[in-house]
Amino acid sequence: MTGAALTLGLHAAHGEELTIVKGDVVADLGVELNAWISIDTSGKVTIMNHRAEMGQGAYQTVPQMIAEELEVDLDKVNIVFGIGNEKKYGSQITGGSSTVRSAYKHLLRMGASAREMLIEAAAKKWNVDRASCYAENGHVIHKPSNRKFHYGELVDAASKLQLPANVVLKKTEDYKILRKPVPRQDTPLKTNGSAIFGIDKKLPGMLYAVIERNPRFIGKVKSFDDTATRKMPGIKHVFTVKVNVFSSIREGVAVVADSYWNA
Repeated sequence: MTGAALTLGLHAAHGEELTIVKGDVVADLGVELNAWISIDTSGKVTIMNHRAEMGQGAYQTVPQMIAEELEVDLDKVNIVFGIGNEKKYGSQITGGSSTVRSAYKHLLRMGASAREMLIEAAAKKWNVDRASCYAENGHVIHKPSNRKFHYGELVDAASKLQLPANVVLKKTEDYKILRKPVPRQDTPLKTNGSAIFGIDKKLPGMLYAVIERNPRFIGKVKSFDDTATRKMPGIKHVFTVKVNVFSSIREGVAVVADSYWNA
């Protein structure tokens, strides 16, 4: 973020509702952002996604919502993940559509706020009526003359502007990215092997657990014989585990070893 000329983010102070803040507030007050947009002077857009990706598509949906109002092509956006840190980011769970339901209005407004600041910066540079300018595909265009600036040429001036108090969001019928069958940005990463999963993490002395659960939903473990298991390479522990499932408990047996495959 330090090299970005325009940064906007979402911040929740002391459990309050998410608000949009500028990058200079982040630097001055040391606040933490839940999600953010950074646009550098080359026009490169970086979007930080603080939600986990568990296959539901959160890696795509958070940037998709921001990019729609920001008027940038999703293919030209750099998406980065926030690390697992509940204190910093709040809930990072991706379940029950909570990623979209809890934040979509804030993410749309954040993208729209950045867009409006860039349009205002362009209008001032041209000394024209702001209403005669519009944003499209990472550029601000002056409709009467067809002059244009790419976002990178505007971010320095835009970063000095105040956040707009109110922004008008697009009508759903004008969406170009949302509600459209666009390719998922994480498909190439998962196809070519460059995506990093939780199981890829390695730490010194790290152990791995594999659990065999009762095939019946609330089944219990009556007994188990781990005599042969404990003689296998790398096995450290074998024990019964219990997990709460609503008002019931489901049981299983955990095998802990020095590698995933041994476990």
